[in-house]
Amino acid sequence: MARVVADGATMAINRGRAWTVRIPLKLVIFDLENTLVWNEFLPELADLVGKTSEVMEITRQGIDGHIDWEEGFRRRARLLAGIRQSDVLRLARALRPVPGAVEIVRRLREAGARIVLVTGGPREVAESAMALFDTDIAFANEFVYDSGVFTGDVVVRVSPRLKGEIVRELARKWAVARDEILAFGDGRMDLPLLAEAGTRLGINTNGKLGGHVHLETTDYAEAERWLEASGWLPRSTGFDPTVQGNR
Repeated sequence: MARVVADGATMAINRGRAWTVRIPLKLVIFDLENTLVWNEFLPELADLVGKTSEVMEITRQGIDGHIDWEEGFRRRARLLAGIRQSDVLRLARALRPVPGAVEIVRRLREAGARIVLVTGGPREVAESAMALFDTDIAFANEFVYDSGVFTGDVVVRVSPRLKGEIVRELARKWAVARDEILAFGDGRMDLPLLAEAGTRLGINTNGKLGGHVHLETTDYAEAERWLEASGWLPRSTGFDPTVQGNR
């Protein structure tokens, strides 16, 4: 197989057939919870202190639009006051990756993209996810502790609004154009993040992102195939599977 450059794109030529591989993606942004991992950390922490129903009620108020995200986050965090940092760390280290998530992150990284995680969860979760997925950087909120015990106070560095600002700042810092950015999210709280990317994929969305993303799926293998077909990833096999004799 040979490769030539034409009109800013790489043409992969195999046995007389060719397909286009776009200019490589430079920046890939992932939401974390329900996108890369199944964990939902505030509800899991609430289980430890018997505050599950209270936390879920505040979450519902946010979904219904009665309170904004940051107010809801602070109220939920206050309900968790008294939890030990060791328990936060224990849950943070028990990540449950969505099938195919580790593999797609690896392929995107090998293709030359910087990988960034953004989560509204605590820093401990982001650090654990960075190690699991081998990413370049992660953004998260900060729990405040006193002698290893959570005070209920938080430092908010990530919110739906701030997700978009984070992407814009990274793009400026690393000189990345919007068309060179790929973003993954799972719900409407990720819309500011997704809006900053030229290519947008929805994972485990239950149809909530229709009209805002190029693809909605529950299957990272399907997302990989879509990225290959769109020219954002090289064929995983290294050849064109449509060519007779390559099958």
